[in-house]
Amino acid sequence: MNEQVELSISQFVGAWDAFCATVPGRDREVQPGMYLLFTGIPIPFFNVAFQTRPVASAASLRALGEDACAFAGDREVPWFLVVTHEAIPAGVDAAAVLGEVGLRPATTATGMLAEDVEPLVRVPQGLELIEPWDDATSAAMITVNSAAYAMDMSAAIPDIGAHKTWKNHSAIVGRVDSLPVACSATLMVDGYRYVAFVATHPDCQRRGYADAAMRRSLDLAAERAGSRRPTVLHATDAGKPVYEKMGYGPISTHTMFLHERFLPEQ
Repeated sequence: MNEQVELSISQFVGAWDAFCATVPGRDREVQPGMYLLFTGIPIPFFNVAFQTRPVASAASLRALGEDACAFAGDREVPWFLVVTHEAIPAGVDAAAVLGEVGLRPATTATGMLAEDVEPLVRVPQGLELIEPWDDATSAAMITVNSAAYAMDMSAAIPDIGAHKTWKNHSAIVGRVDSLPVACSATLMVDGYRYVAFVATHPDCQRRGYADAAMRRSLDLAAERAGSRRPTVLHATDAGKPVYEKMGYGPISTHTMFLHERFLPEQ
């Protein structure tokens, strides 16, 4: 596993640690080859087991899955096991191996790195970019993402969508006529600017709103850090080509596995 893959994993873990830090009662555990962070919020993105080092065989990967399932135990919240494909031996079918312990592929992500991103030059007409200053404005970090990804994330609003979560990070909400339409956040993780929560409301896409919010959040983080440090993110398949145009390049590939008991009924 090369240094860039290691960076991608450590940034993934560090970012999730950072924005879940204010959730009361969150449960964290470091195990050999795995870091587990469960908030208890009933949304899988906020209950995650991260693979943190390579496995030597299919049997080792299966054991990792078993350990993650044991940690999750009887918790009644959906959760993800994040597997890094560069940390699995060639020829090992992760889906088949983890399927033996009830884990199914749910979504994928590409770790991406850019030495820098061009600063924001122009704000799209009619768009207002603000830092969330209270719980009401901070909730847009969740509500806009909920709309963009057609996923009910309202259960995260009291914690992840609260001002206590974002007051120490560089979060930006884009508004049109006082209504939230886009958002982005940049967190400083081990000296890197980590980008997350980038989204545009479906009714307002392809107008450059999320691009502007993201660049503003990166610029704000750079100002506070005192330099324009490299930036990392983990992209969806849809977002990957957009970020490539901004100067990001892929450094890792990941699959998020969900336990079958949390899959929607067919």
